[in-house]
Amino acid sequence: MFYPFEMERYLETLLGERDPLLQEMEEQALKETIPVVTPTVGNFLNLLVHMNRAQSILEIGTAIGYSTIWLARAAERTGGYVTTIDLNKDRLRRSLVYFERAGLRERITAIEGDARKILPTLDSKFDFVFIDAAKGEYLDYLSHIYPLISSGGLLVVDNVLFRGWVVPGSDFAPKYERMVGGLRQFLQELCQNPEFSTTVLPFGDGVSVSRRIS
Repeated sequence: MFYPFEMERYLETLLGERDPLLQEMEEQALKETIPVVTPTVGNFLNLLVHMNRAQSILEIGTAIGYSTIWLARAAERTGGYVTTIDLNKDRLRRSLVYFERAGLRERITAIEGDARKILPTLDSKFDFVFIDAAKGEYLDYLSHIYPLISSGGLLVVDNVLFRGWVVPGSDFAPKYERMVGGLRQFLQELCQNPEFSTTVLPFGDGVSVSRRIS
C-alpha cells in the first residue's frame, strides 16, 4: 500500500461491521500472508457487479475465496454466477469450504489450473472479469481476456500500482524490476486499447477499471 495505512483503516471503518465469515477469512489471510483484496476493494467489486447488473462473472486468482464471496454475494442479487480460476490446489480446496459456509456453493464454479492455459478454452462471454493473480502474468492474460468480455462489460484488475513502485522514479529492490516493468507495460497496453475506456484508482494497491465500449 503506497498511501498511509491509516487511510486504508479509515476507509474500512466506513464499510461498517463485516460479517463473521469475512472477518475470519481476513484474519486467516493475514496470519498466513495469503494475498487477498482489502475489504474496501471487496466492497468496490460488489458495488460494480450490482451497478453493471453482471450475470456472468470471471475471476482469475481465487486464493481462499475472499474476493470470490464479495463477487458471488452481488451475483445473488443480479441472478448471476461466478467462474473462478486458481493454480493452487490447496487454496482452491479451502475456498470451496468457505463457499459452502457462505451458502454460495451453487453460485460458483471453481476451476483448478493455469489461467493462461484455461482462458483460451473458454467460449463464454463475461459481463465482468476480475484479475488478482500473479502480477508477472498480467500481461499474458490480456490477449486471452479481450475476446471474452462482452460489449459494455467490465475488466477490473487489482494491484496495478504495486506498492506505488509502478510510478516512474520509485525506489525498489532489483528483484522486482521485471514485475514492475511488466505492470507498467500492462497498464500502457490496457489504457491505450481503443476498445476500452480505462481509469486507474489509487486505493488498495491500485485498481484499474475498464469498460468495453465496442
